[in-house]
Amino acid sequence: MVVVAGYKIKLPHYQLLIPYKKGRGLTGLKNLGNTCYMNSILQCLSNTTFLNEYFVEEQFKQNLNRNNKTQGRIAEEVAAVIKALWTGQYKCIASKNLRFVVGQYERQFGGIEQQDSHELLTILMDWLHSDLQTVPIQIDTSLENLPASERAWIEYFKGKESYVAQLSYGQIKSMVKCVGCGKESSTYESFSSLSLELPSDANRCNLSNCLDMYFNGERIMDWHCAHCKSNKGAIKKLDISRLPSILVIHFKRFYADPDALSTVYKKKQNYVTFPLTDLDISRYIAPSEKIRNQKLKSRRYHLYGVSNHYGSMESGHYTAFCRNKLHNKWYKYDDHTVSSLDKSDVCSSAAYILFYSVLPEGNPSDM
Repeated sequence: MVVVAGYKIKLPHYQLLIPYKKGRGLTGLKNLGNTCYMNSILQCLSNTTFLNEYFVEEQFKQNLNRNNKTQGRIAEEVAAVIKALWTGQYKCIASKNLRFVVGQYERQFGGIEQQDSHELLTILMDWLHSDLQTVPIQIDTSLENLPASERAWIEYFKGKESYVAQLSYGQIKSMVKCVGCGKESSTYESFSSLSLELPSDANRCNLSNCLDMYFNGERIMDWHCAHCKSNKGAIKKLDISRLPSILVIHFKRFYADPDALSTVYKKKQNYVTFPLTDLDISRYIAPSEKIRNQKLKSRRYHLYGVSNHYGSMESGHYTAFCRNKLHNKWYKYDDHTVSSLDKSDVCSSAAYILFYSVLPEGNPSDM
């Protein structure tokens, strides 16, 4: 064990490579055998300001949950990696122990095969939430008297939140309206990322196109209405009922080829443009939630990270583009190599997962 910049780092777990004063947050991650997908996600999480401070300053230790499946080990190992990345003393580190622990709980991530970065991110955020789920949700009234969205939120998290849930989980309202009688019914579902379709008839599109496709609603044929007993169909409409401080947007680039005799996956290569600053999604918020929470109307997001995928399903490579908060500059994280990046190059046909942070930056609980 050594002490670097005040932090204790276990050498067998995170073998420090190539001493080199690179700058805080500008350390690369060694590829341990097709682990570029994991490296891409770790660099984006490392550059998530709220999460970074929570782990580097070891605040997470106050909330460790040892009574769950992963027993707090995922949170500890992610924290160790992020702290090592931000010492500023090394050009590259190898996150061997995190990969080993992740592989223990999800075998597919412990091998040498290429995996999907969004699938890893989803599981990782769920594990981190579970590892830190010790904060009771405070309510001023009985559960029955709460609005449906808040009641669904509390029930989803079983009465206890985590810093990760407060930071990066949102909620979607799904409303189904009968075409015959107009009867509406709503359900609520929590999310840690929005997965958006890409247009199939356009080589270039923008984020607004994808958000419109997701939130504009769709007709459900042969819908049987329990109220009027008709089968005239219904309209299903999605709205945002709760916004996270960190908004993660995933593009569905991979799809099963419908013309193939067996299951063959193809990739959409759409060039997607998206705003680097001042993303406004207020028009997708449920009207009822806007009335209840006026802050939602003025919420804006800025981009700080992108997980990129190059190539095909069978042969691809992941990188990350991240804005370093200390230098206020964009950098390309390509496994062990970190290089400066012009912000005009952030948008590309390789963009796979976008990481947005709410403006202005502050304590997530204040937002």
